[in-house]
Amino acid sequence: MQKLVEKNIGETIKYIGAELWELLNKYYFVLIGLFFLHRALHLVPYLSISLTSKIYMFMLVLICFTAYSDIRQDIKLIPFLLLCSVFFLFIFYINEHGYEFWGKMLRWQISKSVIVNLNPIFSKIPFNDGSFARIYKSETLTWFFRMVYNNGFVLPVLFAIYRSALIKDFKKMLQYTLSAHILQIFLITPFYLTFHLQEVWYVLGQPDGLARHLGPQAAAGITLNCFPSMHTSICFAMFLLALRERNRIFKFVFGFFCLSVIYSTLYLEIHWVLDVIAGMILAYVTVKLSDFILDKSKILLEKPLNAFYYKKSKPIYVKNYYLYTMKN
Repeated sequence: MQKLVEKNIGETIKYIGAELWELLNKYYFVLIGLFFLHRALHLVPYLSISLTSKIYMFMLVLICFTAYSDIRQDIKLIPFLLLCSVFFLFIFYINEHGYEFWGKMLRWQISKSVIVNLNPIFSKIPFNDGSFARIYKSETLTWFFRMVYNNGFVLPVLFAIYRSALIKDFKKMLQYTLSAHILQIFLITPFYLTFHLQEVWYVLGQPDGLARHLGPQAAAGITLNCFPSMHTSICFAMFLLALRERNRIFKFVFGFFCLSVIYSTLYLEIHWVLDVIAGMILAYVTVKLSDFILDKSKILLEKPLNAFYYKKSKPIYVKNYYLYTMKN
């Protein structure tokens, strides 16, 4: 009798544990979203915390609460977490050493003679200075566009990667990363090493739209490498990939952020119109190239993925036909 009672208690505990795990596995994004919401609301009263930080904390809340429709149910959790661990170690390494590599490239470029100087050419093309983007200017708009531009080189990619991790989609994590800095840095470097083009305000002798208070020597170096606009290429690539997401709210808000970064390059007199157009073309090419790489990789890795990463399918028989469904 005692063994029967112990068995029933054990089965009950096991059943409750399984149900709680299933509930957590289904609604974990809500708990994460509530955590970020609590942090965001906690920051609101503090005047010492910048408005930018508060806005981006609420962006994390949005990412969590718009994840449900895109969550993958066909992958195994442990292999996914292992892949994520390796992936984020790689991201941290790039974040730590990427700017050092970029700095070496810039120093090498400055030490060499300019092959093609585009400054006089671009400055003479009608409407190429993007003056139409500055027909209406205000302090609020200037603050907003400075904020999105200053955070538009890395943050859109990180937001996309974090959301992809939240929905347990490792392929999207790779695609956002490949379509951003990983592939673009190799595609864009030949242009930067070949063409000499500086920011609009510097070439036209206007005040710096970002109000960086640069000295003459610093301004000459920092304003290099405009063609193509990498702010544009990064954000437009993220925009193109975000259009593939299911959740409309995320697509609208994230898409608005990405397009705002692109527009800010014209409003702040950073990039020329042709820089932006070239950046958009580069983004499209990079997204298609990442599609090609991932499609070919999937073919090569199909067997190990099916064995270790994806959940096994089970057939459901309906009369003389059968369908495969995932074991969720």
